[in-house]
Amino acid sequence: MADRREKAAATAQSYDQGNIAGLDDAMTRRLIASTVMTESNGGDLQITNRQGYVGRYQAGAGWLADAGYVDRAKLNDAMTDAGFDPQKVRGAEWKWASSGGMTRFLEDSSNWKNGFSLEQYKSSAALQDGAFKINSDKAYSQAIRNGVLDEGDDPAKVAGFLKARHISGYGGAREAVTGGRVISDSNGTSNYDYMHDITRNRDGMDQYMQPGRSHAMHTNTSAVPQQPKRDASHDGKLEQGERGEQVKQFQGQLAQLGAVGRDGKPLKPDGDFGGNTKHAVEQFQREHGLQIDGVAGQQTQAALAKVLTQATPKQAEHTPAPAAPAQAASSPLLSDPRHPDNAMYNGAVSKLEALGERGGFANRKELEQAAGQIVFESKVSGLQRIDHVVPNKNGDDFFAVQGEMTDPAMQRVFVDRNQAQNQSLENSSRQAAEESQRQATQVQAQETASRSMSM
Repeated sequence: MADRREKAAATAQSYDQGNIAGLDDAMTRRLIASTVMTESNGGDLQITNRQGYVGRYQAGAGWLADAGYVDRAKLNDAMTDAGFDPQKVRGAEWKWASSGGMTRFLEDSSNWKNGFSLEQYKSSAALQDGAFKINSDKAYSQAIRNGVLDEGDDPAKVAGFLKARHISGYGGAREAVTGGRVISDSNGTSNYDYMHDITRNRDGMDQYMQPGRSHAMHTNTSAVPQQPKRDASHDGKLEQGERGEQVKQFQGQLAQLGAVGRDGKPLKPDGDFGGNTKHAVEQFQREHGLQIDGVAGQQTQAALAKVLTQATPKQAEHTPAPAAPAQAASSPLLSDPRHPDNAMYNGAVSKLEALGERGGFANRKELEQAAGQIVFESKVSGLQRIDHVVPNKNGDDFFAVQGEMTDPAMQRVFVDRNQAQNQSLENSSRQAAEESQRQATQVQAQETASRSMSM
């Protein structure tokens, strides 16, 4: 067991895909270590189980499709043709995999995207770690949107949730982190066990990580106290949780460029590096081709200084304009024909209008705001268009659907109606634009990885 933990710690220390959303560097590596210790004897890239789940994260075809590596439509077709319709068969992927179907599917390189293949995936730490980050980031975003997690939650709580999510599924992780029901797998290990691997050091990995880098909570409840804010460090980096004059000055520099926080409002230089500041840093990094980790390290601060130096002379030639209108002018709303997702938004509006009273909206504004959030949720889930919007069984929420309702290959995404109708169109428009940029960056990174592996 000690050798497996040592191997898991080494795998975690070699990880170089950037911090997972909601986690600092130490807890990102703690999550990696715990997951690969459970899944692959500490990080074996080639390991494949009898059902065909592969690699250090024991990836299935659905998980690989979520990461954008495998063609989702081809996957749905293959499962349905084999009699395992994912919309109708409970545990469809596992049953399909047990029949040998998943192995055959993944061995066919035409089912992979961006020139990838099963052999490439099995030989590349970058591809496997990249997929884990992509899917963990998505799970964290979903948990924030659904109120399962809150921004600023202790990183150990977030990491515990994400491990439980990876192995027990989103529902199992949600139950564990909110004190819900116990769900055990065939090995007798529960969703709580997977979460407590990190939050209570159940897996014993703390002592194998670098000294001083452990953040395990060792508590007996799912309610986690906030970590105390710390003064800005002397290592030159600024990151979430720090505060002080250095942070305030840095926030002021971002604000000069019209930076906004996660809440869609102009960034406030308050000296507290919280979720809004991290969001603004990530956006700046994304726009300037930097590593997107939300940490203001040497490269990010140097790039910011350079941009400010270049911008100042140009700004002096013009009469200063209020920051908010400038931001609005550069970021059209989804309802504006200039927005790249305007057609998808119009489609969502028309589908909601067709529901009539079943839509349950008090006014036109609520309907339009719900349409904006439907567009964002659809983009995050990989939908290219919205063909239908239908209420769930209770009529309280919605499903956005791509494809015909009777088509086994149709895709759908759940949308919380109450949250959607109360989300401003400005926020949804910004979120949709950022998601488009994230997807473009992801495709570019995958193409780069594919080219480097073919050399």
